[in-house]
Formats: sequence, structure tokens, C-alpha cells
Amino acid sequence: MLISVVMAVYNGEKYVEEAVRSVLNQTYPHFELIIVDDGSTDRTWEILEAIDDPKVKIIHQDKNHGAASCLNLGIEHAKGDWIAIHDADDISEPNRLEEQALYLQTHPGRIGVSSLIAGRIGNEIVVHNEEVHYYNLILDHGQIINTRLFSCYLCHGTVVFSKKAFYAVGRYNPKYKISYDYDLWLRLFQISPIEKIPKVLYHYRLREDSLGKQDRSKTIAELMAISSQHVYKNRIRRRKRKPVLTIVGSTKGCLFFKRHVGQNFAKKYYIRINTIKDVRKLIIRNRKGKLKAAVLLNNPFINKVYDDLVRRDASWRKKLFKIWNYKY
Repeated sequence: MLISVVMAVYNGEKYVEEAVRSVLNQTYPHFELIIVDDGSTDRTWEILEAIDDPKVKIIHQDKNHGAASCLNLGIEHAKGDWIAIHDADDISEPNRLEEQALYLQTHPGRIGVSSLIAGRIGNEIVVHNEEVHYYNLILDHGQIINTRLFSCYLCHGTVVFSKKAFYAVGRYNPKYKISYDYDLWLRLFQISPIEKIPKVLYHYRLREDSLGKQDRSKTIAELMAISSQHVYKNRIRRRKRKPVLTIVGSTKGCLFFKRHVGQNFAKKYYIRINTIKDVRKLIIRNRKGKLKAAVLLNNPFINKVYDDLVRRDASWRKKLFKIWNYKY
């Protein structure tokens, strides 16, 4: 079972050598490492060119294309049927690929597997961190599906997935610059949820200068767009006539969606719910037959509205979908 480890790097001189070394030190022998340098302007090129190992293939880009595009390129050159993602500033435990290969060999039919992580700041292991805590949750298939539209269950660099499944769902979408992994997970989950080995096999670098943390509003806007598009494509677009996508949230939430995400949908209708009386707007729209699918910009009040409606009539589950939210 050949595993192709794919790494995209841009100006990664500080950590890339350590990341590469952690891959080359794997106890599992059947792997290759494909590194795509995304037009780096620091010493990354020099560091990569100094690597002398037959397992390593390096692809240099003349200019920066973004991580999603680079990962697609790396996977195009992959010889293995399984793809292991590895971020250029993270570290894999020596037994990572061995453990994941064993899992896939003993669980036929699975399209991928992840693992638990250790958080890292520099060389220090960080235990008490919200991001690390979340990535280390173990969810069953039902929980993964039920929470997929407003949470990202998988740490990107921990995942080994089927190349066949990757191409079946359409590869990484270069349109997304931050949450391209989340977009891929949603599409892969339509085939099968990806489980985790309950062991720490990956060290995840906690960096405040990461692209996803530089502007939280941009990150959430992209997540909202991805989850909304997923609902639209799978619940609405299959119909002969394209109905309106209904967006339900607080005044602030709806305004944020309208400014940052709404342009992705030709037909949309906003229902602003700030008090219990406002819920009637949603109920009336449903009675009129105009509510085909609605995305709920979840917050504590909207979540309570959802729970109350579903408790009264389970059919609401097929129409209401809680997604990410930035401002309550």
C-alpha cells in the first residue's frame, strides 16, 4: 500500500526542514513525499534543494498560486492510491503512516482516516487550547454528519484519504484560500465520514499569523459560503426550478451574510429573528410552501428556535440547517 505524502509550502524556511524530516523518519516504508513550493521568496527553495532522498519529489512554482492549487498539483503527481496531507510547519510522529495504513487495511471500505493531535508553539507542547481540544474530539458517524455544517472536525494535516474518492468529489477548490480543506471534507462526507485513530500521531503548529487567524471575519465568511453552497447544491439545486435560499438569523448575522456571502446566490430571502415573536415569519413562510431549505446562522437564541421547531414537528429537520456564524 503506497501512501503519497503531499506538502504545500510557501515561505516556510523556519519549519519546513523539520516537517520533511518527520516524514522521512516514518517507520512505514511504503511512501513517497511530494513537496510543492508555492513561489517562496525566502530560503525555502534552498532548503528543499538540499534534500537528497529518492522518496522525495520537489515541484517549484514560479509564482504563488495558493495552497489548494498546490495540493491539487502535488496529488496529480502522486503514484499512491492514498494521499497523506502534511502541513509544512507541522510534525508527524514516526509511527503515523504505519498506524494509518494499518487502520485502512483492517477497515475496508473506508475512504480516509485522521488522528488526534498535540498542539505546539515553537518546541513547546500546548495542552490547554480550545483548537486542540476540538480537533481531539471523537465523534460517531451520526455526530459528524449532524455537526458538519457549523464545525470542522478534522485537522487538515492529520488526514490520509483515498485518491479515488478525492477525484470523485472534485479535488480541492482553489476558489477558497483559507477553508479549502473544510470544503473538501463536506464533499467527502457524502461518501463516508472520516474517523480518527484515538492516538496522537501529529503535532499541529499553533500560529497566530496563520492565514485563517489573520482576519477572522474572512475565515468565517468563507466557511459560511462553503456550508451554504453545500446546502444549496444538495437540497435545492437538484430541483427543476431553482427556489430561493432562505437565510435565518439575527439582524447582525443576516447583514454579515448579505455583505460577505449573499452574492454567491442569485435568489435569497432573509428572515431576521431577534425575538420569539419573529419566529412567526419563518412559520408563515413554511406554511405558504416557500421554505425549501433554510440556513440558520446559529447563535444561542437561533439554536433554541431550531430545537423548539423540531420538537414540535420533526419535518423541520429536512428544511433547517445550522451553519457557521460570525456576529450574533
